[in-house]
Amino acid sequence: MGSAAFSRRFNLLDNPWVPCVLSDGSFRELSLREVFREAPRIRSIAGDLSQQSVPMIRLLVAILYCAYCDPEATRGDTRRLWKFLWNAETFSMNEIDEYLDEFHDRFYLLDPKHPFYQVPGLAYEGKKKYDPVGEMIADVPKPDKFLFSMRSPRALESIGLAEAARWLLFLQAYDTAGIKTPVIGNTHVNKGKVYAPKGMAGTGWLGALGPVMVESKTLFQTLMLNWCLYDTADDENRLFGNEDDVPPWELDEPSGPDLTVRASFTGPVDALTLQSRRLRLVPNDDGSRIIGIVNCYGDVIAPYNTDSCEQMTAWRISPTQQKKLGLSTPPLMPVTHDAGKALWRGLGPMIAVGDRDLRPGVIRWVEELQRTGCLDSDKHVLASFSIHTQGMTYGTQSSVYETGVDDVLTLPLAFSRADYPAINTVVKIIDDTRAAVDLVLTSYVRNLAAVAGDRASGGRAQAASDHVRENAYAQLDALFRDRLAGFTADKDYESYGNLWRADIHRTLTDIGWEYLTDSHAPMFVERDIGKMGRMSVARATQLFLGGLNKYLGIGPDNKEGE
Repeated sequence: MGSAAFSRRFNLLDNPWVPCVLSDGSFRELSLREVFREAPRIRSIAGDLSQQSVPMIRLLVAILYCAYCDPEATRGDTRRLWKFLWNAETFSMNEIDEYLDEFHDRFYLLDPKHPFYQVPGLAYEGKKKYDPVGEMIADVPKPDKFLFSMRSPRALESIGLAEAARWLLFLQAYDTAGIKTPVIGNTHVNKGKVYAPKGMAGTGWLGALGPVMVESKTLFQTLMLNWCLYDTADDENRLFGNEDDVPPWELDEPSGPDLTVRASFTGPVDALTLQSRRLRLVPNDDGSRIIGIVNCYGDVIAPYNTDSCEQMTAWRISPTQQKKLGLSTPPLMPVTHDAGKALWRGLGPMIAVGDRDLRPGVIRWVEELQRTGCLDSDKHVLASFSIHTQGMTYGTQSSVYETGVDDVLTLPLAFSRADYPAINTVVKIIDDTRAAVDLVLTSYVRNLAAVAGDRASGGRAQAASDHVRENAYAQLDALFRDRLAGFTADKDYESYGNLWRADIHRTLTDIGWEYLTDSHAPMFVERDIGKMGRMSVARATQLFLGGLNKYLGIGPDNKEGE
C-alpha cells in the first residue's frame, strides 16, 4: 500500500479512538463525531492513563467553540444558545457535523500535508531518524528500570493508531522539559541541543498549570459546564465568537519546525489546543502502527497572566515572580497541584474569593449559569457538581515524570457561588485542620519521642511524625468528602461546621491515644528537651489536647482545662 493511501486510513472524526465509559457501565471506543452524538449517554472518558482525559475534554470543548462560533452573538444570545442545548440534553449535530465536514481532511493522523497535531516532514538533524515509541508514553520507565513496568518491552516496538492519537494529545499537554534533539529548521540550537527559553513553560502547557475541569453525570453535561461562553468579569474579553481565535487544524499552513516564543493567546481555543511541541508520528511500512516519534519544542509561552484565556486552572498573586521577572506588578501564576495532598486540602483557591476572584474560569462559569437561571430545568435539576483535578508532577528540572495527579471532589451546586456563606466555613475548617495535624499532632509525636529518650530532630522521631501525619490525613479523607458533599444550602452552616469540627477532633484524639499506647515513653519520667523545658507524657498530652481545642473547639469527649 502506498504512503498516500495509508495516510488516509485513520481519521479522528471517523475512526474509534476515544475510550468512553457509557451510562450503562459498558466501555467503547468512539470517533470524535460519535462522541458528540453519544455524549448524553457517555458517563466519562477513560484513557490509557487517567491524565489523558483532560486533554481530550479540552479538544472537545475547542470544537464546540468552533462549531457554534457566532461573531455577532451577544451575551444574551450565548446564554439562550447554552440554555437551549442544556434543556434539549443533546448537541445540535447539524452544526457540529457541518463544521467537522468542513475540516474533515485536517483530522487524518498521518496526512502528508496536514497531520493532526503534528508537523509534516519533521526530521532530526544528524543520523538519528526517530525516537522509540516508548518515549511518548508516560508510564514507561527507562530501559534500565523496566523491571518495574507493567508493560512488556516487546509491546513497545509499536502501538496502534488509536492509542497513538491519545498519547499525541497527552504529549502536547504534558511533555517533559529538558534537552531536546534539534530538528531540521530549528534556529534555537545551542551546542547541538535545544533548551526551553528561560522564563517560559518548559513542559507541555498543562504541565505548567493545575488543570481543573467541572464534571457532572454525563459527558454532555461535563462539556457544557466547561464551555465558558463569556467572561463574567470582563466585557472586553471575548471568549465566544472570536474569529481570530482558531485551532491548529484551521490554519492553511501547519506550524513549521522552529520553536516559537509567544507572548499571549488569541483566545480560549488557542489555549485549549496549544501546540507545545513540534511532533511527528513515525508509522511502519504499511501505516498500520506507530513505531517512533520525532519531538522538539513548539509554541512556548510564559504561564503568568494568561487567565483571560485559560479557564481551567486557579490563580494566585505572586510577588516573588514579580521580582524574578522584573514586572511592574505582581503577576497571576497558576495554582499547581501537590500530588501528595488530597484535593480537599487545596480546595480554597478553587471556591473562595478574596480581594480578587482567582477561581478557575470553569467554576465562575457554573456560578454564572446558576445566577442567570440557565441551570433551571423541569427535565433535570443539577443539585451538585464535581471538581476534577488532574496533572503531572516532574523531577530533575522537569525533565522526567515524577507522578500523576487525579482527584475528584463532589460539591453541592451552591459551592460555585462566591457569596455562599458555607465557603468561608469550609476554608476555615480546612486551615484549622491543617494546623491541628501539622502543628499539634506532629508535635505530640515528637514530644513523646523526646520523653522516650529520642532527642534527635530527625531520624526516628521525624519519620514517626511524618507517618502519623499522613495517617491522619488518610483517616480524615472520607470524613471531609462526605461532609463536603452533604453541605447543602438547607444546612445551618454554623451548626454543620461545629459538628464537622467535633468529628475531626475525635478522629485526631483517637490517633493520638493510639500512638501513645504504642509508644515507649515512660509514664512518670520527665526530661529536659531544651526550649520546651521539662517534658513528660502528662504535659505532652495536655499540650496536645489544648492545641486541638484551640484550632477545632472544645472536643466532644473532654472539657476545657482537662
